[in-house]
Amino acid sequence: MSDKTAKPAMPKGDLTGKQVNKYGFYLFTSSLAAMIQMTYLTIFMTDQLMIDPAVVATTLLVARIIDFVIGVICGGIIEKVRMPWGKYRSWLLVLRWVIVFAIVCSFFDTSGWPMAFRIGVSFIGYILLNVGMSFTTNAYYGLGPALAGANLTDRFRLSTRGAQFMCVAMLLTSALTIPLVTWLTPIVGGGFAYLIVAVIFAIPYIFGCQMVSNLCKECDPSGKAGHGGTPRSTVTLADMIKSVVQNKQLLVLFMAYTIYYVGLYIISGLGAYYFSYIVGDYMKMSYSMTIGTITGFAASLFIPKLGGKLGKKKSFVTALLIYGIAYAFVYFIGGNWILYMIIGAIGGGAVYLFSSFGANYFIDCGEYHLYKTGKDTRDIAISMYSVPMKIGMALGGAIATYGLSIIGYHYGIEITETFQNQFMILLSLIPAALVLIGALIMQAGYKITDKDAEFYAAENAKKAAGK
Repeated sequence: MSDKTAKPAMPKGDLTGKQVNKYGFYLFTSSLAAMIQMTYLTIFMTDQLMIDPAVVATTLLVARIIDFVIGVICGGIIEKVRMPWGKYRSWLLVLRWVIVFAIVCSFFDTSGWPMAFRIGVSFIGYILLNVGMSFTTNAYYGLGPALAGANLTDRFRLSTRGAQFMCVAMLLTSALTIPLVTWLTPIVGGGFAYLIVAVIFAIPYIFGCQMVSNLCKECDPSGKAGHGGTPRSTVTLADMIKSVVQNKQLLVLFMAYTIYYVGLYIISGLGAYYFSYIVGDYMKMSYSMTIGTITGFAASLFIPKLGGKLGKKKSFVTALLIYGIAYAFVYFIGGNWILYMIIGAIGGGAVYLFSSFGANYFIDCGEYHLYKTGKDTRDIAISMYSVPMKIGMALGGAIATYGLSIIGYHYGIEITETFQNQFMILLSLIPAALVLIGALIMQAGYKITDKDAEFYAAENAKKAAGK
């Protein structure tokens, strides 16, 4: 189909506002549960458990490689395995308990233990949380098309509301984490202060999984052919590999997302160090993140509407250009945290141009592949949505933490002009360049228009209904 074809008006959504809110609420609880580990685990390991940055980098890199491998195959596992509570819902209902346990492991204060045990407990916590989230996230995004059907308006509504709920979760963790840790530290110690806060934010996840499972009980395939469910997939392992390798649009999207996430996680991994050592006031990180997420939440209310008008591809490219250029300027601001906060708000707000589409980019690639080949590997395509983030966490986190070791960081370091200059290159210029490369890849290689996506979804739905 041609890119020049006029974009049609999207059909009216059929889902109620209550259904959309219940589906999106899951991302509020999952973001609350995961955000503490994503943001504070590295500095917890270096400054609370007193593990050398190079050892932290190696530990997390190994864990992230394992997580990446499982992230790649988890879509195929979900496609093949059937449990009693539904094809997708079962993973949410079972793994929520594993994820809460993993959060306890991640922030358990083992500072008095031998070094090998400190490293091992953190490693186990990271693996269990992120592997568990791989399955639950893919199961959750699999429920979206099942709930919305082929209606792209409803799919967009579900992903947009989820992005808004994620922003609210980020606001809460940004505003409360550091103040709570600071308040609790004199009472229970720095290590257990992080643990208490992490567990408080993890508990709602148990109820979020239950809510979305109840919502989608009727639309989730049971996995038992002849009993109201769909037949087991005939997709083979070779088909899974081919569905990624031979789907050129998925490959382009995958590369663009991955490079973007590498840049993003370099910035994320260094944020706490920026405020602790360059700014010299850790508490200002809470102020900056809180104000940034407030502006982000405001952006999430109207920026997705602009993204809907621009379309998926143009929204993605535009957002990454703004984000990359904004963070290139961070190099020049030094310890001016006000400017850092403003730049972060600009870049973070722009991201809502495309993040509101969520997994729909990958769902579109799955619909495209099904239409072109007749092989239904949409679960595999959906599973690819989380893999770029995992690669980004692995590579971006490694670049950030190994980079700290290379430029001579250690706990309590005295900041020199040379160190600050090298740190700002690591924090700004390297991730900015990566994000801009991601924008160029998407612009040059991605060809699925919104009209194409609607056409593929509708045709595949007709075939599934035997029409």
